[in-house]
Amino acid sequence: MFQYKIQEAWEQYKLDFGLGRILLFLAFYNLFLFFISGFLFDQFMRMALYPVITAFIFFFLRPTLIKLPPKFLFWLNGVPITICTILNYYLIGEFDRAVGGLRRRDAIFSNFDDSLFNGPASSIFQTTAEVLGTTGSLFYDFMMLSYMSYFFLPFLGGILYFNTLNPQEQHKIGRYFFSIVLYFALNFLFYLVVPVTGPQYWLQDSFTDPLPLTIFGRTLWSLVNDGQTTFIDCFPSGHTGIAFLVTIWLVRINHPLRFLFIGTTGFIVMATLAMRYHYTLDLLCAFPLAYFCHRVAWVFIPVEIKKSRQKSDGEI
Repeated sequence: MFQYKIQEAWEQYKLDFGLGRILLFLAFYNLFLFFISGFLFDQFMRMALYPVITAFIFFFLRPTLIKLPPKFLFWLNGVPITICTILNYYLIGEFDRAVGGLRRRDAIFSNFDDSLFNGPASSIFQTTAEVLGTTGSLFYDFMMLSYMSYFFLPFLGGILYFNTLNPQEQHKIGRYFFSIVLYFALNFLFYLVVPVTGPQYWLQDSFTDPLPLTIFGRTLWSLVNDGQTTFIDCFPSGHTGIAFLVTIWLVRINHPLRFLFIGTTGFIVMATLAMRYHYTLDLLCAFPLAYFCHRVAWVFIPVEIKKSRQKSDGEI
């Protein structure tokens, strides 16, 4: 009987905006994390099974949930993103702590930056800011503010995308949400395979001068640092990849705010380097991974594409 519920959710994905498929993917992903936590890190972490429980609950409640208003289904699609970002991000950090710290790969990334910039990439931004004085500090604050916008971009981009869809096409939002979940899932696996701490920790003895931030900027910077629970979360850059992925969707539909997101992505890229969070290789590898997730979403959440010379839906 339960197997039928799963099969029904898989086949009738348009009714729940693809949420059944997304939760099923996340359940298998977290089952994988659960098993590797025991076999590789000698400690089965039960918290990895929370998404599996969530998926079970959804499949039982699905007949009722699909009758709810479309906007409710939209926000319900945010549940897998929240689980994947908060729970699994913390879980990856637990894997690292379980073995007393995975072997860091920072030397490779740091040497690459040295060959490009003759030192950390952040030094270029800091030197420029010192020349500009107060203007430079305000620019740093703006980059920091852009960096923090990353936490809202997936939902903001989803709202803008969803509002362009007519009632017959609203199920297409499932592709958008799946691409976000897929990026986070792959991103966290890369954290385990290629653990990198980032310049602010690996090269902390080289940074004798504080970042040229104002009091406001330092407050934002402290919020980010105080919320850090994982120290192998650099390769590839989640901030860069998610910002670019959301931008891809808005550019694809020619949304009026696409240029704002392009600019925000640019500032986030600069901030990741200027604030000593990432190496250049972290950013370069985030772009193809984000595009890959965008393309795979079209396969995982398929839709009928009408062959027409005039694409009334802007290829959304």
